[in-house]
Amino acid sequence: MGMKRLTAVLAGLALAGAGGAAISAAAASAAPVHQAVKAAPPGGPVPAGFEVASVTFVSAADGWVLGTTKTCAHAPCTSVLRTTNGGRTWAGIPAPRFRLAPDPGSAGLVRLRFASTSTGFAYGSQLWVTRNGGASWHRVRQVPGDITDLETAGGTVYATADRGGMVRVYSTPVGATAWHRVAALAATAGSAGLGSITLYGHAAWIILGERIYHSAAGSSWSRLGFSCPADWGIASLAAANAQHVSVLCAGSPGLGSTRKRVYVSASGGSAFTLAGHPPAGGDGGLLAEPTSRHLFIATASGASWTYVSTDGGRHWARGTLSRDDGGLGWNDFGFTTARQGVAVEGRPAFGSALWITRDAGAHWHKVVF
Repeated sequence: MGMKRLTAVLAGLALAGAGGAAISAAAASAAPVHQAVKAAPPGGPVPAGFEVASVTFVSAADGWVLGTTKTCAHAPCTSVLRTTNGGRTWAGIPAPRFRLAPDPGSAGLVRLRFASTSTGFAYGSQLWVTRNGGASWHRVRQVPGDITDLETAGGTVYATADRGGMVRVYSTPVGATAWHRVAALAATAGSAGLGSITLYGHAAWIILGERIYHSAAGSSWSRLGFSCPADWGIASLAAANAQHVSVLCAGSPGLGSTRKRVYVSASGGSAFTLAGHPPAGGDGGLLAEPTSRHLFIATASGASWTYVSTDGGRHWARGTLSRDDGGLGWNDFGFTTARQGVAVEGRPAFGSALWITRDAGAHWHKVVF
């Protein structure tokens, strides 16, 4: 694994936190945005044999999953389910007319992110949007290349797109239809993927080429002075609020392991200090930070593990969501509130499952669709 950017095979779910802000890498919108849905789909049965690929929540109650089924009558068999009670029950709604990517790097949709109960995005080698809660979907052609990450918070959507080996950042207001290049962030050679974008309210942090760029409100950007140890890479960044952020560095790869360090900042990233050393098991990892003291890392190699710290990253222990699954990995992982979190284990092509915790990770429950 190259240290130029330890892009985990894990997913990330942007956490929705109090006050309307995403508090971890990747996912749905930031906090709950209860926007009235016009002509929302009524919801129907869950397709037989449904397999989950991605999950997104905009509140503790309102969530969606992207997946597929092998039993549909007509291709592409892509499916979207909706819950309005925190994942206790699900209903099928219309999905984009584009197939699910069978594996990383293949053409197809990879993940789902909603900004509100009305507006959502499905992305991968194409980008699709709904403005009516999933009743209909339309392809967006203004963002060229493969969409490698997409997050939304504070009324803005950011996306990273890889075209010809160059990664560019695009943005749009949630309610607008036009996308624009973020001119202050130059096209960067190298990899960028899930976990590259972290949002909290209007604040944003984007990882490009082992560098972290920060904006307090999206109008101007600055490069943070942080860097991992020599020959190590930035695995991911998480935010508990607009000021308290953490960075996971990984390096010295071995057999199914990488050494890990977590650095924390109480100033939005202007200065970092070393907090602790998580266990080495797993290749890189994805940080989630439901609170400034409660941190999670999702990682995988020969198995799929989570690690948890309850003292701001100083000490770490194996989390209760750890699976002896041969290393299927986490295709989405994050927290919607300080207590409610979600994880997608594996991928539909190899077997997948959705897990939910409602007690801050003390217990996780496998969802039966």
